[in-house]
Amino acid sequence: MTEFQPPLPPPPSGSTSAPSTKPTNLWAFLDSLGDDAKERPEPRLSTALSGLAGLLLTFGWAGLLSGDSASMSGLYAGTITAFGAAVAIRLKANKNADLQAAAVGAGITSLLLFCIVFIDDTGMNAGLGLILTALLHVAVWVLPGFRGRSIFIGFAALALIFGLSSAIGGEVLTNDRCEELYYESDYGDLPEECYEDNFYADLPGAVGDYLGRQGVIYLIAGTALILGVATLDRRGYKAVGTALIPAGMVAILLGALLMAVRMANAGAGVLAAIAGLALCYVGSKGDRRAMTWWGAAMTTIGVTGFFLGAFTPDTSTATAFALIAAGGVLALTPYIIKKAAETKSTESSPT
Repeated sequence: MTEFQPPLPPPPSGSTSAPSTKPTNLWAFLDSLGDDAKERPEPRLSTALSGLAGLLLTFGWAGLLSGDSASMSGLYAGTITAFGAAVAIRLKANKNADLQAAAVGAGITSLLLFCIVFIDDTGMNAGLGLILTALLHVAVWVLPGFRGRSIFIGFAALALIFGLSSAIGGEVLTNDRCEELYYESDYGDLPEECYEDNFYADLPGAVGDYLGRQGVIYLIAGTALILGVATLDRRGYKAVGTALIPAGMVAILLGALLMAVRMANAGAGVLAAIAGLALCYVGSKGDRRAMTWWGAAMTTIGVTGFFLGAFTPDTSTATAFALIAAGGVLALTPYIIKKAAETKSTESSPT
């Protein structure tokens, strides 16, 4: 009787399971974030208060270390240690949602405060400093600790837009800055901008360095961000898209205001209306109520500014007719967009 021999296992071959790979593009990286990129967290009272508590604790800690000293070393120490503690909490206490929220509040506050202190202490060009601030926030968003926390990418977008406008266009001249130029130039001629009454004239002088005068940069960058939000919404990354919306809205508003100051004609109204329409369209497609209304308001301001700038009414009756014309254009705009979409759909459908 022959003893039964079990069949031998086949020789080992190459693994059939797909090897773990690192993200190779933006969409792969966003997929690796999971729900952090796709779903906005549910609003909770304890989480909101914990995040703001982290903000206050960071300011208090940095102020405690700096004291009344004119040296920046205390602020550096306070921001760096606060950020390090926030990262440690994020990595270790991952089961306590409120503690995690406090760590995010402390992390974003300490990082922003460090960047502002560094730019001021080193005398760095404000535009370059803001661009570096944006890059630093992106790095924190990617690396462990605060990986995927969309608030960091939102602040990065804001810093980048302000930085580009400031680096390319230079400072806007506030009243404080014009006064400094008056004494620095030995009572010489001041730029014409110093004699104009505009929306930023009463801001503190240092704000002009960070604001930048290139309104067209704000409009282009803001519109690009909003179109990026539309792409993210379409692919399901609503959480990341939500973080970019405030930067896009602020950029479009500032761009419209700065262009109105620089152009002082109907062209600024046209640019504002186009940017507002982009906001309104993307907001309505993505079910974003605040964005839709903000875009509608920007469109209204732009269309009204166009008619007032084009016809320069000098009587109350002429102003009333300009406003009626603006209202009529606004009322017809959705109908025109709808008919254009229907025409395009008809032309693209097979006969």
